[in-house]
Amino acid sequence: MGEKTISKINLEDEQDIYVKRGMVRAEFNFWVGLVMDKFYDGLQNKQFIGTKCSKCGKVFLPPRNRCGDCFAKAEEFVELPETGVVKNFTVSNYNVTERRIRKAKEPNMVGLIQIDGADTAMVAPIINANPDDLIEGMKVKVVWAKNIKGHPNDIAGFEPVGGG
Repeated sequence: MGEKTISKINLEDEQDIYVKRGMVRAEFNFWVGLVMDKFYDGLQNKQFIGTKCSKCGKVFLPPRNRCGDCFAKAEEFVELPETGVVKNFTVSNYNVTERRIRKAKEPNMVGLIQIDGADTAMVAPIINANPDDLIEGMKVKVVWAKNIKGHPNDIAGFEPVGGG
């Protein structure tokens, strides 16, 4: 369906390789490793779990196993609160899906959210807010999804503390 052969390569008669243009979907499972596994376990319990650098004390959320500044191990898991601040944000009047870009009924707001106690930030939707009221440094709290599965989508988004 929609595939077209664009070239054929012959490797000294050992094997023919055909290159096709088109979309391929592949379902697969993989293990994300101990650090991210703990993070997803935390999401399943509606908690943020980060890691702390053993040398400089920086706290990472999402967690990582090494500090990007001093390269020491970050093996201590720490629980972080559900609140944070907007470090940066963008507002778009378009929905972007894997199919195409469409005009949105409501503006989409995405922010770089730094959870209180963490030294890093994560990208997440900003919800229940007026786009004109968004500012850097705004205090926000997590809104959990209705069906928790231990998945990044467990974070429905962040809303301003005290409403939008």
